Amino acid sequence: MIHPDTTILELLRGEHASVLMGVHNALGAKIAEEAGVDGLWISSFEVHAAARLPDADILGPEDYVEVVSKIVDRVKLPVLVDGNAGGGNAINTIRLVREFEKVGASGICIEDNIFPKRCSFYDGMQQELEKSSTFRGKIQASLEQRTDNGFAVIARTEALIKGLGMKVALERAKEYADEGAEGILIHHKGTDSEPILEFAETWYKTETRPLVCVPTTYNTISYQALDDAGFKLIIFANYGIRAQVKALQETFGLLMKNKRLADANDEVVSMDEVFRIIYVDELRENEDRYVR
Repeated sequence: MIHPDTTILELLRGEHASVLMGVHNALGAKIAEEAGVDGLWISSFEVHAAARLPDADILGPEDYVEVVSKIVDRVKLPVLVDGNAGGGNAINTIRLVREFEKVGASGICIEDNIFPKRCSFYDGMQQELEKSSTFRGKIQASLEQRTDNGFAVIARTEALIKGLGMKVALERAKEYADEGAEGILIHHKGTDSEPILEFAETWYKTETRPLVCVPTTYNTISYQALDDAGFKLIIFANYGIRAQVKALQETFGLLMKNKRLADANDEVVSMDEVFRIIYVDELRENEDRYVR
């Protein structure tokens, strides 16, 4: 396991916003690291999509553990894991926290959707939120049962996405902060960023707990605007898997058009570039040093 230079908790306490990139495997994590991101987001959407499954709590903790363990072994970035609704109840949440801690994750984010959750961007599903008292129990369990106080616990509210309004979103977020959540993720799926900015402006009038956002749908907003609004983590979610889908569709389509590899030469990197990313040079060095 490679120990990161910083933690999610430290990023939450930073002077400026940090950017987390959504990834679903170690190769994507390395490419994100080279691009200069501050940390990684292991999203339920991407991990499910990579397994060709809908994001609906179908995969279990062991599936995430497999992904996270490979990533933390190969890059020096802190990892925040999407813990969905935290499992069926707070006892399940304890297991998630413990399992993610063991493989080197730096934090978990749990949301107030009802288990089993459905992706926030699916239409017509899960119109209700989990009872706030039940969700607070999951936050409490996460904080009290983690083995490392440096492991971040972030609470995410879907109140705006469910159309419950700003008042409910703020009330829920305050409850979660009062329970001890170390960051609040306010989620929103409209194209207008104004509700997110309004939430932040109102929040920081009375609260100090750092905010997190995922600007997937309101993606024209600038980093500077979110930083100025006081967000401490900005998660660039699902572009990794969407880029992969587009690249493979275009490349495989070209290959099958005339069934000739050379037709897709401009769509791929060289083999040497792949060798560089997967540490073939290190393999050679280790063989020279240790294989006798």
